[in-house]
Amino acid sequence: METSPVCLVSDLRVKRESLTILLPEKIRERRILFLSNIDQKLVHYVQKVVHFFAADVEIPFEAIVYVHTKALNKLLLAYDFMCGRLIFNSEEKRFQIDCNAAGVPFAVCNSELSLEELGDITYPNPAFTQLFVIPGNGRPEDEPLISFQVTRFRCGGFAMGTAVNHCLMDGFALQEFAKNFAFLAKKGEVAFEPVVDRTCLKARCPPQINYEHHEYYQNHSEIGAKALNSSIFAQRDKDVWHNKVSLHNPLDEHVFGLFSFSGKMLQSLKTKAINGGAKHCTSFIAAMAHLWRARTCTLPNMAAHDVSTVQFAVDIRSKMSPPLPREFSGNATFTAYAKATAKELKEQPFSHTVKKLQEGVDRLTDEYVRSRIDWLELHDGVACLENGFLATSWSHMGFRDFDFGGVIKSVHASPVVSGWTDVVIFLANPKDKEGIQIYIGLEAAHMKKFRQLVGMVDTIAV
Repeated sequence: METSPVCLVSDLRVKRESLTILLPEKIRERRILFLSNIDQKLVHYVQKVVHFFAADVEIPFEAIVYVHTKALNKLLLAYDFMCGRLIFNSEEKRFQIDCNAAGVPFAVCNSELSLEELGDITYPNPAFTQLFVIPGNGRPEDEPLISFQVTRFRCGGFAMGTAVNHCLMDGFALQEFAKNFAFLAKKGEVAFEPVVDRTCLKARCPPQINYEHHEYYQNHSEIGAKALNSSIFAQRDKDVWHNKVSLHNPLDEHVFGLFSFSGKMLQSLKTKAINGGAKHCTSFIAAMAHLWRARTCTLPNMAAHDVSTVQFAVDIRSKMSPPLPREFSGNATFTAYAKATAKELKEQPFSHTVKKLQEGVDRLTDEYVRSRIDWLELHDGVACLENGFLATSWSHMGFRDFDFGGVIKSVHASPVVSGWTDVVIFLANPKDKEGIQIYIGLEAAHMKKFRQLVGMVDTIAV
């Protein structure tokens, strides 16, 4: 079940050939773009997605670079806010985007390695961060909100790395941006105009907090050791963004593993959940429930009464009233949460855990989402991940098999792993379209037991 690479290349031997600043074909009038309270929590987080392309003897690399740059010049007219910079409004105490046409970095690089020498490119490799350009000096007003790097390998294949400040958009909007990019490169025009206005997710005045929001700790007196770790996520990610620290946690001896679930295994888990009384169960919820139980049973210091909290991303576009359009190009992903004691997770049937997670999804109604946005207007909350983790899924984002410019298709695409031990990443299974892969970090002493427990699908009680 665990996928293990023979070895991971740590040095891709990348050298920069050029760095240019891309601008829209036409410069629009300068303006300030409002960022929602969802966006505010993400200003120091970075999404990185890399596409790999095999060599094509009929298309010179220079032609590929030309197609990409010209397409981006046109695309940035519709996405001109990407050319802006973050500013902090001291009066309102919130970040905004200054749409000042500062531009988007586009780097062209060469690697001394071939694609084959990278090994299994479907295995998450932290070294793939070398396929991104991250200019800037640490000041938000000088940092680009998005950047691109095209890296040519010795064999003629290449990689396209896209780094995006998470305050710009969520994974779904990034996927739609990539589709628009590919369509424009092929057809010469955008497939759709993005909806960039985020005021539909603005806090109400006055705020109306109608629910308790256990996703966050409200103040420092409530923050335990786990939350303190979470509170430094933003700074750690900012340091990683500037390559100042190692991707792996330097404080603990952690190892990372990639675990594959076939479509057959997921169907078995879903069937157990339904037979146990769950009304419905997606592949993600099934795998999440199994993972949560196995991880809890692995941790030796959790007493029966200790509570574990997990959070996981849910797209709220269809949950809002009225629904947000598919073209909404911002952050419309909320973290749902679920809580359970160690005793529940160890002793209750599998379907009980599934129901806990499904309750978290069902909780995200329009009114609950707006109540939480209002809560964030008044409180600077810290994510609650007590004895738990945050799960983010890229398994159905559709980044694979993209056809850029109608001339060449990617052979693989995925986000680049962060190396955080509190974050579990769900990825597409390259060998099974109905399956998924899970990338997780644990202390080395606990990984062996986890490996055994996570593989015991057939023995789970419904």
